[in-house]
Amino acid sequence: PIRSDTMLVIFGANGRTGREILRHALAAGMNVRPVVRDDRDGRGLDKLIDVSEICYADADHPASLLPVLDGATQVVSCINARTAGHGCPIYGEEAGANIVQAAVEAGIEHVLHLSVVGAYRWSPNPLNRASFRIDRKVRVLKDLPWTMIRVSCYHDEVIEGHVRPPDGGRPHAIARSSRYAPISRRDVGRIV
Repeated sequence: PIRSDTMLVIFGANGRTGREILRHALAAGMNVRPVVRDDRDGRGLDKLIDVSEICYADADHPASLLPVLDGATQVVSCINARTAGHGCPIYGEEAGANIVQAAVEAGIEHVLHLSVVGAYRWSPNPLNRASFRIDRKVRVLKDLPWTMIRVSCYHDEVIEGHVRPPDGGRPHAIARSSRYAPISRRDVGRIV
C-alpha cells in the first residue's frame, strides 16, 4: 500500500520516460508532481494530468528547484542530455547534481537519477557523452543519498523481440549485442 503522505516529484516528466513514470505513479494512486522546464515542455502532459498540476523549474538554475520540492518525499530525475531537435533543451553538466543537492536540502532521502548505460566520455554518440558529463557531476556527490539507474537501451516499446519505433513505423528486429539489452520505457516506468 502507498502511504497518502508521499509525494513523488518527477523532473523531466515531459519526456517519453518521464511520462511512463508519471502514468504508472498515477495508476498506483501516488501523489505526483510533474516538473518541466518551461511551457513548451509541458505540452502533451495534459493527457495524463491536469495542467494546473504541472510545475516548472529549470535544473540549470538551483534557485528554481526548492519551490517544486516543497512537501516532496521522493524525487526521480529523468532529465536527459538531448543535443538535437527543434526546441530541445540542452542541460548543463550541473543539472542532475543541482536536483540531487536541492532534494537533499529539502530533506528528501529518496532521490533517483536515471541515465543510460552508454554514458561514457569516449562514447561515439554525442548524446551519451553529454549524459556522461551530467552523470559525472552526480557521481561525485558521495555524501548525499541518491541512487542512479543506468538503463541499457531505452525503447518506446519492445514487442516479441521487435522494437516499435517512436514515429509509429513498422516494428523492426532487435540486433543481438553483448553491449546492451533493450528495455521498453513502459517497463522502466514500472521499475521506478
